[in-house]
Amino acid sequence: MESYTIAQYVADIRAIASEETEDAKIGERIKPLSARLAADKSWFKDKYRKIDEEQGFGLHLLHEEDNHDLAVFVIAWGAGRGVSAHNHKTWAVVAGIEGQEHETNYERLDDHSEQGFADLKKTHAKTLYPGTAVCCLPEDIHAVFNDGQETAVSLHTYGHHLNHTGRSIFDVEAKTEKKMVVKIHE
Repeated sequence: MESYTIAQYVADIRAIASEETEDAKIGERIKPLSARLAADKSWFKDKYRKIDEEQGFGLHLLHEEDNHDLAVFVIAWGAGRGVSAHNHKTWAVVAGIEGQEHETNYERLDDHSEQGFADLKKTHAKTLYPGTAVCCLPEDIHAVFNDGQETAVSLHTYGHHLNHTGRSIFDVEAKTEKKMVVKIHE
């Protein structure tokens, strides 16, 4: 089978985004392409397993459009590490490369009227393994945790760069919401 490159993946996503207007349809069309790229690994480098110890994960930027639309990352999750409940404020497609990521999804119960307040209820959980791809919509809220013994690595594709969406991170117990910004490794 011929290698599937990051450049081909980006070109395919640009074509899909020019044909579709609904976030859910965009994600569903990208899912098999994301799984294909994650499975290929001809493009994968050891440095993509590097983790920022302070964050508990490492974000490695593979592609970003000049206007911050369409961003592709490899994210490495340390064993026993993750990120608490958050949204993306853009569509997202995630495909497993190595290890496992446990995802817990939440429903927001409050009406967004009180700044800094968010009441969330857990709805379901699933684990992402190599070969698995999932989609998230802009207002979906989830937490990600590597409950395995080794570093987990996954391919993440977003409609907009994460630090340019105004996304939030939530403390489920304290019922708080605040702006989320992450450190990127290039």
